[in-house]
Amino acid sequence: MQQPRRRKRKPVKPSARFLAMSKLIGVFIAVALIIVVGYAMYEMHLQNDLSSLSQLLISVFGIGAVYIGFYLTMAKWEHIEIEKTNRQKDLLKLKKQLELYNPEEQACEDIENCNKDIEDLDMKMGELESQDFTNNYY
Repeated sequence: MQQPRRRKRKPVKPSARFLAMSKLIGVFIAVALIIVVGYAMYEMHLQNDLSSLSQLLISVFGIGAVYIGFYLTMAKWEHIEIEKTNRQKDLLKLKKQLELYNPEEQACEDIENCNKDIEDLDMKMGELESQDFTNNYY
């Protein structure tokens, strides 16, 4: 008795992120701040008391400023990581071309340039890791 043939499954590609992580966190923070401010304004309207408005504004702008600092730091990391990934892809393409064709001087120079770019990006990542962000604002 023959078993029925199994269908081959198509390989599943990992889904790409539609937003960078720092932007996604920013959207959540913005929505949360809008909800908090809206609720606080509604309560102030019901009680006819605006005394807490000054603390509310200070706290909202403080959270916004902290997020801006966070976003700028994360954007640096993400940008360097994306550049590093693109350079590694370019390097793999060049190596495949080198395997398909006879080695030429131009291809070897391109590979060396890509390796140098990747090393430079690694150095930038190391510099970002070694930065002390606590004393930059004084």
